[in-house]
Amino acid sequence: MTLQAQFEQELKNLGSGAAKALSLTAEPQHLSCDVVQSDSLAVSFNSLRLATSQLAEASIAQLERISKSLADRLTYLMEPISPIETDAEACTVQLRSNPPQRDDDGRAYFELIVRRGGELTLVRYRKDTGNARHQVPATVTREVLLRLVGDFEAVLQ
Repeated sequence: MTLQAQFEQELKNLGSGAAKALSLTAEPQHLSCDVVQSDSLAVSFNSLRLATSQLAEASIAQLERISKSLADRLTYLMEPISPIETDAEACTVQLRSNPPQRDDDGRAYFELIVRRGGELTLVRYRKDTGNARHQVPATVTREVLLRLVGDFEAVLQ
């Protein structure tokens, strides 16, 4: 069973209510999602992380290809996401909302890290004017969250 199918079942079992850490494995992949709140339509989460040994020895070129593929796929998020920095030494590619969501007090954005050693991690940050950025829950529909899981799996195929 795919991680996406397992995750869909876990979301159904979760129902509405309080926080829960979801953790699923479909070798060689392990998915974790730190759910803050859920209801019949939406889910708020602190992080969505896919760990896999498939990226254990990935080159920076492979990570860049995966990042580009993710940017091309994740067009359904609140803001478009694109690569902003490649760290060849640490073998990491960072993607962010481009442009971020802006309001009178600051901006909010998604950040996605693709890391050799085997990790894709999506979080949401808020940067208020004059203050340091801080992590905030991302709220998406259940359908969008399932698509995210499916797209994380697909770019590793």
